[in-house]
Amino acid sequence: MNDNKRVICKRYAEAFIHAIEDDDFDECFKDFEAFSAIYFGYDGLREILNHPTIHMNRKIEMLQRIFGPQAKRLVVDFLCLLIKRERINHFEGISNEVERFYRRKNGIRGIVVRSALPLNTSERVRLREVLTQKFGRVEVREIIDKAVVGGLVIHFGDQVIDESLRSRIKQLRELMIRVDAEWLMTLINQPSIAL
Repeated sequence: MNDNKRVICKRYAEAFIHAIEDDDFDECFKDFEAFSAIYFGYDGLREILNHPTIHMNRKIEMLQRIFGPQAKRLVVDFLCLLIKRERINHFEGISNEVERFYRRKNGIRGIVVRSALPLNTSERVRLREVLTQKFGRVEVREIIDKAVVGGLVIHFGDQVIDESLRSRIKQLRELMIRVDAEWLMTLINQPSIAL
């Protein structure tokens, strides 16, 4: 995501968060999350809402039908605003920023865990226990990444814990290169050792 797009996403997310602080924050966030799940879960909806030839009023009408009368008006109005201003194509970035604000407000650490294969239930429970002990309240999102060879890569904030096999092999390779370089320097500086 380029800097201009990041700024746009952050501004819309901040505006949304500030608007709902006076309203029922948790309820609004639940409705927002529900829409996010639908938006990212169904390619057809994303295509319709981002399609340039479908009129804005039809998109807004579709949103209102998705939410129905029981939804928080503020969430529906915000999403309609994104459609009117042709910013719905930035929804992924805006959604990430809204989640970040929500976690910060509630003292929840957002943690992303990358692994080559899905974690089984016992691994997931154990990982959550360890992360909760270390960081307090956490929200763990798992991502399957075939580039991770064995083990896990854990991202939280700007920090990364790389416990993958690939990382360990890289560290071992760097250590071997350093040892070889030190050994060569010893031979160069003391040629009598080589004899």
